[in-house]
Amino acid sequence: MTTSDVLSRSELFCELQAVVLREIAGICREVKVSRGEVIFRIGDLSTDVFLLAEGSVELGYGTISADESKPGTIREPGDFFGWGALAGEGNYRLINAMAVQETRLIIVNGMELMNLLEGHPAAGFRFIRKLLAIILNRIVSMAAT
Repeated sequence: MTTSDVLSRSELFCELQAVVLREIAGICREVKVSRGEVIFRIGDLSTDVFLLAEGSVELGYGTISADESKPGTIREPGDFFGWGALAGEGNYRLINAMAVQETRLIIVNGMELMNLLEGHPAAGFRFIRKLLAIILNRIVSMAAT
């Protein structure tokens, strides 16, 4: 699956026009991480946001492990995490993230993404509305465990 495919199938990006998705794909990069590899830790500077392309990632506040059964595990291609990087410079990670298996991630600098969306106000509005819904659902599901 290409970066454009991941974006277009992502709940967060799927409502955006193809021209905007192509621009976003142009500022993305891809990385592969090994099972057990830490992607970020609480307190790390928050500059990038992540989309899962393949594999799975555990999110957690305490000790994390490569255990796919935990409720904070990101499993679906297109799922988005690390959204604190969208809030501006000087933000720090509030959660830990670790690859649960061999994982491929699409990474985009949060400020670059927000700057790009400023040039497309309607797309930016749809993006923020969808982001808020995803955050709310994630908080509710993690709190329920």
